[in-house]
Amino acid sequence: MPAVMRILGWKAQGLRCPDHEISCADSDGQPFPVSLIQMPNGTGKTTTLALLRAALSGAAAAPGWDRHTIAEFRKRNSDAPDGSFEVRLLLNDRRATIVMEFDFENGRVAYKTTHGPGRRDGFHPPSDFRRFMNENFVNFYVFDGELAQHLLDREYTDAQVVVENLFQMNAFDAMARKVGEYWDSKTQNVSATEERGLARRQNRLTTLRSHLAKCKREQQQVQEKRADISAQLQKKEDAYQQEIKKEDARFQALNDAETKVERLKGKVREEALDVLDRMRDPHALSSSFATSMLALKDGLDRVKLPESAAREFFEDLASETECVCGRPIDAEIAATIRTRAARYLGTEDVALLNSMKTSIKDAIGDEPDEGEKDLNTRIAGLGSAVEEEHEARNDRDSLRLEAEQADPAVKSARDDIESLRSQIESVDDDLEKFESKDQTQNDERTYGIEILEKRIDDAERKLAEITHTLTEKARRDALTVIINSAHKKARAGITSELCDQANARISELMPDNNISIDRIEQNLILEGQEGGSVGETLSIAYAFLATLFHRSDHQLPFVVDSPAGPIDLAVRPKIGELIPNLTGQFIAFTISSERARFIAPLKRASNTDIQFITLFRKGSDELQRAAHEKGNVLETGDGLNVTGEDFFNAFQLEEEEAV
Repeated sequence: MPAVMRILGWKAQGLRCPDHEISCADSDGQPFPVSLIQMPNGTGKTTTLALLRAALSGAAAAPGWDRHTIAEFRKRNSDAPDGSFEVRLLLNDRRATIVMEFDFENGRVAYKTTHGPGRRDGFHPPSDFRRFMNENFVNFYVFDGELAQHLLDREYTDAQVVVENLFQMNAFDAMARKVGEYWDSKTQNVSATEERGLARRQNRLTTLRSHLAKCKREQQQVQEKRADISAQLQKKEDAYQQEIKKEDARFQALNDAETKVERLKGKVREEALDVLDRMRDPHALSSSFATSMLALKDGLDRVKLPESAAREFFEDLASETECVCGRPIDAEIAATIRTRAARYLGTEDVALLNSMKTSIKDAIGDEPDEGEKDLNTRIAGLGSAVEEEHEARNDRDSLRLEAEQADPAVKSARDDIESLRSQIESVDDDLEKFESKDQTQNDERTYGIEILEKRIDDAERKLAEITHTLTEKARRDALTVIINSAHKKARAGITSELCDQANARISELMPDNNISIDRIEQNLILEGQEGGSVGETLSIAYAFLATLFHRSDHQLPFVVDSPAGPIDLAVRPKIGELIPNLTGQFIAFTISSERARFIAPLKRASNTDIQFITLFRKGSDELQRAAHEKGNVLETGDGLNVTGEDFFNAFQLEEEEAV
């Protein structure tokens, strides 16, 4: 059944943002398709978005947020010990409420969920919505410019998981799991002749599976750690390059030195491989090997092998009436000669000896020490290349040292880079154990994933033998292969179509930017580049998410911070026209500078009413009077919530507070 989620509104009290209550529904209780909430900087826009994400994902529940994070949500200059945030939802036409109760004194956040029969303590979304209400997924429909940038960064998002959840491709994993559980149940229910043997095999299989799962979890954690460190390293290297670039002459010299080092590294690599290839020839290692090989060839020539001892010689002899020794050859002796001829050189042996003699001649040549001299020459050349590379590295390091001494920021960046590289080496050492091919250790001390998988396969086969379920196991294995193959093809097909359709939208939004999505992995991989400008990134995010939500049967709200702020004025109208078709509910947090060339196209493209809300802190008597004159006002202790398009369009703070 398709999941339909709508946000009916929310309420905040005692938190960093002004106390306020927002309703996203009309007088009939139906959600507005488009709600624009104008909040100047300093009103708590970032706080409200963070609260929405936390309420929809359960992220703050222990052990999610620490005391410091929770304390950040406390209202400024307030001694109130608590606060609360409540979000009201419509889930498949049934109302639900999630409440976050902040205990600032003890640094805790308690959740309460109301859905169906009553209220429950804790975060308990309906089962149909759990896969959409987690930290990773919520970021795809409650996002800001920073999260749009994260779509292009594997360190922060897992776009493939979101795609699989939306299109229910995780059903393949469930099917494979059920197939495995069916065979497991068969092995449990079939009795064995030796109960002790059955129990032992079952226990070993269970232990192996548990150990493999643990190893895979650890491997994934280490891989994620490595990816995180690698991302940090890339940023530090970029920062280092930026610091170096501040001095043009030094940057050019260092860049030339880096290029020279890389060129000489390549030269050393090629010459080393050439020396290794040459060292495979024994006669090149020492002229004594060459002398012995030539002696072997000369000996064969001296005794006229292989020609004089060919098998054909014995065939001809058996056909004669008299042997070479003068004795007569009758039928019995002729048969004996032919039978015993197989013990001596045949046609294949002749070919081998001839080939060997030719190869010795071609390889060694006329002088036995020719190969040794050639190898020594190559080794000397390799030594020179290594020395050149060493000198180039010294020159580069000297330039780096000069730059670091001249600018502390360069030295700091270099120290960070060296530290991160050391961390990566340590992490790579940790990863090696999962690639180990060592089969000598017992099950508990074995960490090689491939070895453990082979042992599990062997343990399953032995269990199938004792429980007489070999046929069922073979069927399970075949069906699992089919399911995994279907999963892989489905993922490839859907992500390919999503890329094509998203790129068509990107082309419409930015026809002159020559930017497109190449593929979807953990993040969006752009074709031929790693990222774009802030405006390009946000436009790519809109295009991708519009395609993603449009293709799925599930309907989720789309909550955005600054929907048009960093986007060029020429692109804003296209974004405004896209939004009404993006999803069934669009909620945007805006500031006054975003109205230009965005609101009018949005209104023209929308065939339903748009809700306009302005939320700001108390303080300006003039603004408060204008609010009561031009809109419907809901006033709290420290803020005003004004509904109405006239005030929305007229609103402008002379000086906005810092965030």
